[in-house]
Amino acid sequence: MTKLDYVIKNGHVVDPARGLDGIADIAIVSNKIVDMPMEYEALRTVDASGCYVFPGLIDFHTHVFRAGSGVSVRPDYLLATGVTATVDAGTAGCSNFEAFFSSTVVPSQVRIKSYLNMYGSGQTDYNIIEKFDVPEFRPQAIRRLVEKYRDNILGLKIRMSEGVAVNMAAMDYTMELAEELGIGVCVHVSRPLVPLDEIVSRLRPGDIYCHVYQNVGIDNIFDKATGKVKQSMLDARARGVIFDAANGKMNFNINTCKEAVSQGFWPDVVSSDWLSDKYNFSPYTKNLMFIVTKYLQLGMPLEQALATVTSTPARLMGMEGKIGTLAPGAYADVSIFKVIDKKVRHLDFDGTPFETDKLFIPQMVISDGEFAFCQADFALI
Repeated sequence: MTKLDYVIKNGHVVDPARGLDGIADIAIVSNKIVDMPMEYEALRTVDASGCYVFPGLIDFHTHVFRAGSGVSVRPDYLLATGVTATVDAGTAGCSNFEAFFSSTVVPSQVRIKSYLNMYGSGQTDYNIIEKFDVPEFRPQAIRRLVEKYRDNILGLKIRMSEGVAVNMAAMDYTMELAEELGIGVCVHVSRPLVPLDEIVSRLRPGDIYCHVYQNVGIDNIFDKATGKVKQSMLDARARGVIFDAANGKMNFNINTCKEAVSQGFWPDVVSSDWLSDKYNFSPYTKNLMFIVTKYLQLGMPLEQALATVTSTPARLMGMEGKIGTLAPGAYADVSIFKVIDKKVRHLDFDGTPFETDKLFIPQMVISDGEFAFCQADFALI
């Protein structure tokens, strides 16, 4: 008789990493998913009848340096929304990354990986703006940190926007440094400084183009002459550049999104861009599954949509097979959701409304084999 710590029974399991979509049971021993034995004895059993059972969600673009940044959210607030892992999108720079790592990455239950802001102080507050200019960069400090924290730092973050970037020399320098260090680049494109062709053409396989559906400033992803998605975007996707929706409040336009997906240009990753002024608040970025429902409403199949918040970000984090899946051997990160029929209003930066008809409500979240959240009316047997 195999002894198990927990069994989740009767739930509708969707695991894009394995192509699994159907009723299945999940077994947990310690902090790992294990094969479901024929005969077993479980310490606790969770009846997930009528619910979806997903891998713990991954929010690939958040700001969680709460101890050192006024724009950030405490990372463990994510657990109650079904998110068990996240990537901090460059809140800290070389001046304060070690403070971020010790105060936030190490003690948090949520798994955290990071992009390192090219500006030394990172994003410290709403009224303190980064300056992306080559003379402001500190390459030696960046090199030292990347070497020391290579397991955590995924790449360098730069915002190529009016008011924070001075010129394209800043991006070229960032790309050169990332290439030297063998790491990625995440580029913010809202209110672009130059036509977006110039930005996306520089990106390499695995680099992140975030806020793909923004429509603020001089350019967006469409060719103004044809109304079609720019050839530069299609070429970038073909060579492996990752397009992240990175919703936020100011960086998403529903009409841009509708037109892009009508042309088959879906996001590779859906993330929240959680900041302290909007986390847990609708109608912008209440939580990650709240955002995902927009893509479901637009016709994205559930398994594809779930991949944007599980298996794809897991791969980009270098944790494929460890998180973002319910495969045996993976960490026991599990999110259980009930879905109800409910009209929900979303807004974009322009105030344009969009209505969805489903709402995903977290029932239970297991993080690294621990029960991190449970709704009052969702009981253990």
